[in-house]
Amino acid sequence: MNQKKLLITIAVALFAFSCQKDNSQENASTATRTEQENWLDADLNAKFATSQQQVSAYLFSSAELKTLAADQDVAFVRFVLGYDENTIQLHISGVDKDGNELAAVDSKILKDPNLDAQLSSLNTSASVTKKSSALLNAHIMNPSVAYDGITSWKNKLKTVSDLDEVTSYENDRFHYYTLEVEIIKDLLEKASTQNVGVFLGLNPEGKVTTYLIGLDKNNSIQGSSLTGKTAGGVDIVYDGSRPSPPF
Repeated sequence: MNQKKLLITIAVALFAFSCQKDNSQENASTATRTEQENWLDADLNAKFATSQQQVSAYLFSSAELKTLAADQDVAFVRFVLGYDENTIQLHISGVDKDGNELAAVDSKILKDPNLDAQLSSLNTSASVTKKSSALLNAHIMNPSVAYDGITSWKNKLKTVSDLDEVTSYENDRFHYYTLEVEIIKDLLEKASTQNVGVFLGLNPEGKVTTYLIGLDKNNSIQGSSLTGKTAGGVDIVYDGSRPSPPF
């Protein structure tokens, strides 16, 4: 094969690969949009409640989040809700100050009774970490409050009552929750954080929200133990902040 033919072959191969990649990204984007649309009118029945009870947390890779947070134009992250196979889906969308999406990170659903057992460490952790930033301090949760919220959501799923009410604002399902990207950056500062675990729970007003906790390589809550008696308690818990609607 002469040089000209070789170059043409390489160019065709690269073009085909590019098209395949673009189609893959387009298909993934379409699937995500479909999940979001499905969520808005999903029937939150007993089948949903049974499936959702199996979800311990939504895992977001630290490496992927660092790439998203490194984009200087990303000002906020949105935890976007979707629905598939009778289960809430969750992905993070990095947006600029005008709300334009610049990047996205998908989650992996973790179903792990050991992690569920570790949640008791939140209830026994009385201390609340303080940061030098007023923004960070505004979103830090008392771990025991987070524990109550997560437990209340699990109990709500067991009773299969008022699920539409707690997942909506004035009969409009929550679409996503918004946080400043600085919150994500702070969670990722600790070297042992391999994943950010996002837990669904009820806030003090009885509405579904998200709680963010750094997890180690074993997807264990950092600073916790199965007995919940680790000195110093859980490192830090952030809330999921502003839901849309109404914000």
